[in-house]
Amino acid sequence: MNAVITDLRYGARTLAKNPGFVAIAVFTLALGIGANTAIFSVVNGLLLHPAGIAHPDRLVAIRVKYDKLNLPNIGVSVPDFADFRDRKDAFTSAALVGEQDFNYSGGEWPERLLGATVSWQWFDVFGVKPILGRVFRPEEDQPHANHEVVLAYATWKRLFGGDPAIIGKAVELNQESYQIVGVMGPEFTWPDNAELWTPIGLAPAEFAPDNRFNESYRAFAALKPGMTFSQASALAGVIMSQDIKNAPHGSYAKEAGWGIFLMPLTDFAFGDVRTPLFILLGAVGFVLLIACSNIAGLTLAKATSRAREFAVRAALGASRWQLIRQALAESLLVAGAGVLLALAVASQGIRALLAVAPHGMAEGLAIHIDTYVLLFTVAVGMLAGVISGVAPAWFASRTDPQATLKEGGWSDVASRGRQRLRGALVAGELALALVLLVGTGLFLKSLSNSEQVNPGFEPHGVMTAALALPENHYKGDDQQIAFFRAVLDRLSASPGVSSAALGVPIPFSGENWGGSFEIQGRTMGPGDPGPHAFQRYVTTGYFTAMEIPLRSGRYFTDDDRKGSELVALIDDNLARQYWPGQNPVGQRIRRGQSGPWETIVGVVGHVKHSALVGDSDKGVSYHPLLQRPSPDIFVVAKTPGNAAILAGAIREAVRSVDSVQPVHDAKTMDQRIAESLGPRRFAVTLLAVFAGLSLLMSALGLYALVSYTVAQRTHEIGIRMSLGARRHQVLALMVGYGLKLALIGVVLGAAVAFALERLLSSQLYGVGVFDAGTFALMGLGLTLAALAASYVPARRATKVDPVVALRHE
Repeated sequence: MNAVITDLRYGARTLAKNPGFVAIAVFTLALGIGANTAIFSVVNGLLLHPAGIAHPDRLVAIRVKYDKLNLPNIGVSVPDFADFRDRKDAFTSAALVGEQDFNYSGGEWPERLLGATVSWQWFDVFGVKPILGRVFRPEEDQPHANHEVVLAYATWKRLFGGDPAIIGKAVELNQESYQIVGVMGPEFTWPDNAELWTPIGLAPAEFAPDNRFNESYRAFAALKPGMTFSQASALAGVIMSQDIKNAPHGSYAKEAGWGIFLMPLTDFAFGDVRTPLFILLGAVGFVLLIACSNIAGLTLAKATSRAREFAVRAALGASRWQLIRQALAESLLVAGAGVLLALAVASQGIRALLAVAPHGMAEGLAIHIDTYVLLFTVAVGMLAGVISGVAPAWFASRTDPQATLKEGGWSDVASRGRQRLRGALVAGELALALVLLVGTGLFLKSLSNSEQVNPGFEPHGVMTAALALPENHYKGDDQQIAFFRAVLDRLSASPGVSSAALGVPIPFSGENWGGSFEIQGRTMGPGDPGPHAFQRYVTTGYFTAMEIPLRSGRYFTDDDRKGSELVALIDDNLARQYWPGQNPVGQRIRRGQSGPWETIVGVVGHVKHSALVGDSDKGVSYHPLLQRPSPDIFVVAKTPGNAAILAGAIREAVRSVDSVQPVHDAKTMDQRIAESLGPRRFAVTLLAVFAGLSLLMSALGLYALVSYTVAQRTHEIGIRMSLGARRHQVLALMVGYGLKLALIGVVLGAAVAFALERLLSSQLYGVGVFDAGTFALMGLGLTLAALAASYVPARRATKVDPVVALRHE
């Protein structure tokens, strides 16, 4: 330890004599380490240690699948949840959550609060405690007794000014009184950035076995300490087998490929961003490697001037290990300073990431530098110090004291070895830069292809907004229908509105409904689970406002209202699946085994609902909203101009019918589609930034190498010019050296990029296994950058005075 301390002291004194070198090295490492820290903090905050959760590694989501219905991952039924809740041998607690937003009119304007109805153990599952008051009790999680509310921290601050005496006070939600019993801490907003929670209060009938396959909720459970995920998954398989055996409709479960499975909470919540995040983490890893290569190259250049020092130390008895240790000590000191500066860079980087991230992606995220991120930063910094110092340390240990001292500190062989290694490092930097450039080009092309996908409707000029009628105020279908008609009448008469409609769920809203149905006169064969479709409820004018094409039959009309014959529309995907080669118009379907029959009156085009790329191709059935109203709906308005101006018209139309009814989630359809592409666009933007940074760093590395080469070969250049070499020949000699390294980097980088492209092909859309255009364009760009980096120092070589150069040593 004393020897290490001595090496560090000596290294600090040595570095203090070279402030320029230290400043460049520290800043370069800080950029590379800081970028890694910023991206890792996002990975840590989403996938490893989500904010506000005590033990994320022990939390699982309980999910259901129907293999034969193309439903690989959906919610659970209440009996499914009860099976896991009652297994105390495996789970400490389990909870159910349903989505229910609440109208709040206590402020200046009525507004909609994002809420969640949860079973009473919800907060126990996540291991969180309120900062004020308490959480729910079992007796409050009962029908007609569930009028308590726990507020999210932000809601408490925004609506109630952070009043510490809020506990016990009443608040009106959906025109009913709720008692505030608790306030959660600032970091807990599960699920979906909830603003408040209320007890779900399920009736006993919901737990009946015949409700087994009515999946309407999300459920989560906390594993007991010592219980592994694989053990819990095996238990889920046992529960599934028992359910199939004992369920009243067990044969349906087998025929439909029904099953229960568990997912780690972080996979369930953030699984879609896992791969993009790891791609970005790999990209910043490349940036760090390039930074380390640059530092190693600079250190090797500096080692030439210290050859005599190392020779003297070796002659005085220093061992190879002592020389390596001394060189590594200096490298680690630089890395330590780089870590300190990197924390500041990362802090600003995190702010920048959250500032430019898509709204839906950044909202509610608590990304910061915690203990885990700090440990990661230190580990990466020390690793960077070793990587950037190992090559110079190795060369320092190979110093031949006799040859070096005899040659006055100059060893031609050692110098050529260091030069070859620096060339290899620069070629490696260029190769890594090309990998990032090609990756960026491929993902940019994939994003461009995604944006060109036809969603099946015309989004331009369409404004949307959400409504949720409180069921205690709009108790029956007639009241809801009267409200809908009044809003549509007023909105249709508003200036600039060419058509207006209501629908639920609408494309790119984050909601999707589905269910099984029967076809009249069709007998299901053995093992056939029956038809299944996504379901939409819309009013007359919806297809006109959205410009969804009619394939056959007719759209809904004003005659398709309550009391008239029940009708339905289907899309062409559903028609092809269940009526191949036939005309389904005139056929009759019904939802469930006892529902009323509906006549198919038309076939419309298929619409992308959740994503432009990778969306489900499952068929859709449409039903008249005025025949079967829903309290949760979206207003859709079409204009030939700017859709954003219709937000006010929608609010005014609703307010004129019900002054306390809030309008929320007001967005143009173009915005909704853009938000669906937001995470992908954000990831590509960051990848482009890192690729540009890597190109800049590698170009600077090449510039430094050619500059150093010019300085080392000044004597040789003088001899060449005195023997008649022209300036353009000297220029070609130096530029050719840089170009040679660039071409080596292009070849190596192209090979690595090709291998990685095959691994990442599932993340690309419309891009072939080998996109020659992207490879060629990025290779050419890298080569031109290398030529520019080589030209400036090479041009300086042409201005060497032969007389001066011949005296150069």
